[in-house]
Amino acid sequence: MSELSQTKEKIFDTFVEMVSTLGYENVTTRDIAKRIGINAASIYYHFESKEKILEFAYSYYLQHQYDNRTPVQEAQNSLETAKADEIVPLLRYSFMSQDQKKYTRMILITKIIYMRIFQDPVAGKMFSESSADSVEYVASILRHGVDIGRISSDFDLTTFATLLVDSMMMMGVKAFARTDYNVGQLEQEEYICAMLTALISTALL
Repeated sequence: MSELSQTKEKIFDTFVEMVSTLGYENVTTRDIAKRIGINAASIYYHFESKEKILEFAYSYYLQHQYDNRTPVQEAQNSLETAKADEIVPLLRYSFMSQDQKKYTRMILITKIIYMRIFQDPVAGKMFSESSADSVEYVASILRHGVDIGRISSDFDLTTFATLLVDSMMMMGVKAFARTDYNVGQLEQEEYICAMLTALISTALL
């Protein structure tokens, strides 16, 4: 965000904060300006419309959504010696970052996407493509396990990958409602991760 002026950055952050809480349709540029303490006309100097701020938020998400994801080759190498209870954490990733501002933005934009999946074709496409990409990411790592003889060739990689990704997203629906969330804080996470660990352990050779 270093390329943004201080005011433009403030408009963007206020937009994602308000929209993620109140909904896109319930927030106007006048509301944003009032929250910041600037003239509403000032917003149009930085963004042509409210729709353009949303587009900017989507672009920000696409640019940073995989920043914290372990590269496939690195994850595959780790899989070669990982124990069953180490594999699920290896396959999961989050937006957690030392950059708290970026972390908060990613959480709030994700929440906006989740809120708009069924009414905004762009959000729906982003969600489905992200899900498909994540499933392929997990499957490609596990496929390496099959290739080197660590994982049974009978194990349904795609089904397991889909289950893991879907569970991450379901946990995200709850977790992304709060900006102080850290991985492992939800009660369901321990149970779900234990279930996934039990499943993958049955496939290890």
